[in-house]
Amino acid sequence: MTFHTRPEPGRANRAACPGAATIDKWHILDALTDAAEHFGVGHRQLAVLRALLSFHPQRHWPVTAESLIVFPSNRTLSARLAGMPDSTLRRHLATLVTAGLVSRHASANGKRYRRGRGQDAVAFGIDLGPLVTQYAAINSAATTARQDAEDRAAERARVLSLRAQLRPLTEAATMLDDLSRALRRKLSLTQLRDWATRLRACLAGLVTAKSSTSNSQNERHIEPEVKKIIHQLINDITPREVDNLCTERRCYFDDPLRSWSDVERTADNLAPMIGLSRETVQRAADRAGRTWAAIAVLMVLERFAQIRDLGGYLMSLVHEPGALATVLTAQRQKIVS
Repeated sequence: MTFHTRPEPGRANRAACPGAATIDKWHILDALTDAAEHFGVGHRQLAVLRALLSFHPQRHWPVTAESLIVFPSNRTLSARLAGMPDSTLRRHLATLVTAGLVSRHASANGKRYRRGRGQDAVAFGIDLGPLVTQYAAINSAATTARQDAEDRAAERARVLSLRAQLRPLTEAATMLDDLSRALRRKLSLTQLRDWATRLRACLAGLVTAKSSTSNSQNERHIEPEVKKIIHQLINDITPREVDNLCTERRCYFDDPLRSWSDVERTADNLAPMIGLSRETVQRAADRAGRTWAAIAVLMVLERFAQIRDLGGYLMSLVHEPGALATVLTAQRQKIVS
């Protein structure tokens, strides 16, 4: 979501950019797609809204706009929606109105039309003005939804990694069957965290019950596999990309990250500044290697304000390599959007 400003581009938040002049209507739709659940709409209602937007000739709307009326008939709108039945179209329009995303500006006979030109024109139809009025709320809800999706993706990666570790253990079969059924649904972040806690407890209990000889054999089996995965992941990212993804560290050190040595040195210096003990960072490095642990430290700083247990979050990122890979992917998507 971006405001188009003159002479410089503004921020997504209108209050943060008093000089903003227009809003891109398609950026509003993109944000609303992420925030759809918050507003109680689904992809069908969004399809109707996209069609309505296509009837407005302007792409960039004034931030002061209170009325942006389009006036296609239901037949015309249905045709643009690949023949959506009239009853279905009416139902989706009603949902958009109830959600406060559009409003009706009805004529005396209920028809949608425009009369006159310029400032003297009078139009009756569907008013898209509420999208501008609701812009701040839409953008805020979209940001929250993206963060929640990122958190759920990372937690799901942890759950799947724990499941993989438990699969060879026949004692965990019943719990894993329950988990498989649960994963068929869209689990909330709280539900995923509950599953991760249960799986860790199960894994710890079963491992403790085995002999130290079995433990050492498992360790020899697991660690090389983890290191192999991390090696592959590091090959998919460069120090310069880490430099672009991890911008918060520039508040402390603004030197560019040109090599893995730069990444590791910066992380080592940052860790005590943000409250990560050297012992915790060393454990992370022992688990995943110094480079991967350093990337994890920088990503902890990116989400510093949202994390309550910094050390615990760092260890969760390095304990299952896929978790940090998921966070990096989400960060890439965040920057692109």
